[in-house]
Amino acid sequence: MSELLPQLENLSPEQQAVLRLRLRQLKEQQAQRPAPLHELFSAQARRNPDRVAVADGATQIGYAALDRWANRLAALLRDRGVDRGSLVGLCVPRSIETVVGLLAIVKAGAAYVPLDPSYPRERLAHMVEDSRLGVVLAGRSTLGVLPETGARVLVVEDLWAELDRWPDGEPAPDVTADDLAYVIYTSGSTGRPKGVAVTHRGIRHIARWQNENYGLDTPTRVLQGTPLSFDISVWEICAALLSGGTLVLPPPELRMIGTDLADFLAEQAVENINLTPAALATLPAETLPFLTCVSVGGEACPRELVRTWADGRLFFNGYGPSETTIAVSVARYTADLERVHIGRPIDGAQMYVLDSRLQLQPVGVAGELFVGGGGFGAWLSGAAGFDG
Repeated sequence: MSELLPQLENLSPEQQAVLRLRLRQLKEQQAQRPAPLHELFSAQARRNPDRVAVADGATQIGYAALDRWANRLAALLRDRGVDRGSLVGLCVPRSIETVVGLLAIVKAGAAYVPLDPSYPRERLAHMVEDSRLGVVLAGRSTLGVLPETGARVLVVEDLWAELDRWPDGEPAPDVTADDLAYVIYTSGSTGRPKGVAVTHRGIRHIARWQNENYGLDTPTRVLQGTPLSFDISVWEICAALLSGGTLVLPPPELRMIGTDLADFLAEQAVENINLTPAALATLPAETLPFLTCVSVGGEACPRELVRTWADGRLFFNGYGPSETTIAVSVARYTADLERVHIGRPIDGAQMYVLDSRLQLQPVGVAGELFVGGGGFGAWLSGAAGFDG
């Protein structure tokens, strides 16, 4: 951060003072020790043991039970060779077992690598080989799509019967905020898919922003509609499980647009959703009285959509590539929005508009956007470990 301070010749004295204050605040935030994802969840389990953590149709699981099962599975995984710093594949259809598996992996000190069963086998094979997975947690229904690799495949349905004999205490493998939490592969639209390796550090910043802006003082029902292969799924999980809310899982076959999705949201009294603007535009706003918080991202948000959905609701637009731990900035929109923008950086993030000489631009002057902060991930390199 300090290397930017001499490059202020384009800024007024007032703007320089604001920037220096912001840099001091960032330094203080980054000096704090953020807890890893699973510790934040376990703290909620201790505070709210009997609340419903995950709802999958008629099946529900409470916070204390979810924490116990994740601890047991983490102990089993560590017995099977998973350790701090390991990468573990997760190829399980959306279900309570998926959430148990995700939490168990990070509780074991490892990072999860989502393997979407809808992906072609060639793509899955590249992901498994590139990330050098030693273990894959899979659902029995996904075994047919997994490629033949050297990874050891553990079928979750076969593990439940023996979990009772494993300890349900916190595994405590001494994970820090700088250990990896997950590796998510890019779409590959500009070439071969690459894994973005993200640490726990940025997740704490996300959780703090959500707590301060989403109104999570009371339990909230949050839709977990995004596949784990997209990092918005982490945003959804954090919004529910790090605040004492309920993560609501739609059935795998549900169409995540139009009246099908709207009927599900109404039936489940979902209060918080994250969608692309295109998907949100297919929903009838007037039929969703329980919905109090809407977030969009992934593409440009039309102003007309804001006017439809922001009236009487919280409405946010997030911006940021996967390397920034989901989002680097979030804007709150109101129904009378005049200009669509990407808002301000969240805690722990930095955003600068620079000219061609990498000099800071004054407010309102165009330039190139540079982002940074303590929550940045790195590209995963199968040939040479972590790059960056």
